[in-house]
Amino acid sequence: MDDASRQDLALVDEELLLRQGRAAWLVETAEYTQVRIQAATARRDTASSTDTGGRAQAVVRLVWAGADPSGTFLDGRMAAVHFTQNGDGSWNRTP
Repeated sequence: MDDASRQDLALVDEELLLRQGRAAWLVETAEYTQVRIQAATARRDTASSTDTGGRAQAVVRLVWAGADPSGTFLDGRMAAVHFTQNGDGSWNRTP
């Protein structure tokens, strides 16, 4: 996944967003079992149309595996978690 797009965030932001994105996705998939994140990238979100008052936006793209509540296990599932940067440099998840 890293090779598919150029890194465009400061390393400290990228590492923070990857941690936050993984944690958020594990909460999102709480009803699943055997969840594991297979790959993740954090990049600037240039495709977002949400007005954030000029604040930076980022997206963490994840490839993950897990068994849904009915027990069907699938790998290679795709997900995206979006973030907006605050004035203090921290990042908040956006819907």
